[in-house]
Amino acid sequence: MNGFQKTLKEIIYISKLTGVTKKKIRILMSVGLSNLTVLSDILIILYFANILSGEKAEYDILNSILSNLIFLPIIVLFRFIFIYVEQANIMSLKLQVEKNLKIYLIKEVYKKGNYSIADSNYYIGTLSGHIGYFYQGLTSLLNSFIQVVVYSSFLIFTDFNTISIFAIGIAVLFIPTRTLLKLGRKYMHEAYVNGRQASREIERVIQNIFLIKILDTIKTELDNFDITTEKVKTANFKNQIYGTLNSLTPNFLTVFTVSILIVFFDILKSLTLEFLGVTLRLVQTIGTFNKSLNMVINSHVHLESFINLENNKLIIDENYFNINENSNLAIKIENLKFKYFNSEDLIFDNLNLEIKKNKHTVITGPNGSGKSTLLGLISKVFYPQEGKITSYSEKVGYVGVTPLILNGSLRDNFMYGNTSKKDDADLIQLMKQFELFNSDDIDLNYQVNNKSLSSGQMQKVAFIRSLLANVEILLLDESTSNLDVTSRKLIFEILSKKNITIINSTHSHEDFSYDEHLRIVLKDDKRLFVSS
Repeated sequence: MNGFQKTLKEIIYISKLTGVTKKKIRILMSVGLSNLTVLSDILIILYFANILSGEKAEYDILNSILSNLIFLPIIVLFRFIFIYVEQANIMSLKLQVEKNLKIYLIKEVYKKGNYSIADSNYYIGTLSGHIGYFYQGLTSLLNSFIQVVVYSSFLIFTDFNTISIFAIGIAVLFIPTRTLLKLGRKYMHEAYVNGRQASREIERVIQNIFLIKILDTIKTELDNFDITTEKVKTANFKNQIYGTLNSLTPNFLTVFTVSILIVFFDILKSLTLEFLGVTLRLVQTIGTFNKSLNMVINSHVHLESFINLENNKLIIDENYFNINENSNLAIKIENLKFKYFNSEDLIFDNLNLEIKKNKHTVITGPNGSGKSTLLGLISKVFYPQEGKITSYSEKVGYVGVTPLILNGSLRDNFMYGNTSKKDDADLIQLMKQFELFNSDDIDLNYQVNNKSLSSGQMQKVAFIRSLLANVEILLLDESTSNLDVTSRKLIFEILSKKNITIINSTHSHEDFSYDEHLRIVLKDDKRLFVSS
């Protein structure tokens, strides 16, 4: 009962997050259509019993309906419509839940920024789909439960003594059903864990493809990936096998029991066609019930994962970031703590830092020391667990080691994210100033992508984009690592003439003329900033 109440709370909580309207009405509609399907089944069975054996129904009103055969094809047609609308309704609900959760999760990733690429892909692409699958299974479970109740009621009313024999058999089903459900959930959990691991391995290969090729370690990576995906495949296969056994067992045991009773106890004479027909529909529905129950219990693994994600997500103090245009500093950080999602290790702990206004500050430090993370915090890409950041401006630009290049025109790339109007002459002037192309014949409609431009040209496009946005704080993250000495010198000559704050994360501070050098020093697992 405690587990049921917990699951119910989780369903209600996630239902609110999905934003899908009229869920209760749609589920009740599905249940109503399920009842109409059951009524249609019983009427069709009674029709055939009446036609084949001349068996009459107990009530005159039923006999009057059954005697008029014209109603049979009409009932069959309506049964098809009921099933179609019910299935379409369930599928629509599942897909709407999945879509809305994808939007919710991508907003969370965008807003918080503290998720790895692998986790983001898995939560948005896979987890949301499984939760939609949970709602599909839950609705199907309710429908099949109602059908089981209606079929059972009909049989109890028709032949209580005979159905009591079958009831004993159905009660016995509880033991294998419970065992198979437990096994199914166990292997679904294994598939979930290994699926996330596979996602992380894909991310590692994609991010390090150059190094993997150069070092020729692709076989090692493929072998590791093969082991992980084999675990996923095996777990999913076992889950499907146990689910299939769970759905087939009721039908098998019932038909097997009937055959035994017919062969050894001559029970056939006491069974009516309508009783056999409804009994077979009952056990088929019990099989569907077991299948739906398996869907719900399996996908509950993902429901729990989503709840865990929600419980552990970063709660943001909206007042942590402030703008003070009159400040003498560009950035002031006070008592800041930060760690990534699903990590116990703090990147920054009680960080206090001041960065001067309208100066070129170089930040250096070993790999993994938090240089890029610091830029993410300053730009509000990442959010701290605690602390306060004060900036003198909201006009922030960013140029990273891999600049964003759109499949579009040069103008589209320059003006991406920029809502102000710029004359083509200004764009062309900057292109010439940055020596983007050797030719003076420049067409802003020229179509480019990250294959048609060199790495140096892509970097220059990113710098031009930042300057067109009139940024007052420019964040650089190894932004000149793909540039030759001449291009690097040219760009910083242009930047030096701008009255802006430059915060430059780099391994090669000796390549620049700068006003301030801040080094990140690791001491006793703490990150300390030292000015030099």
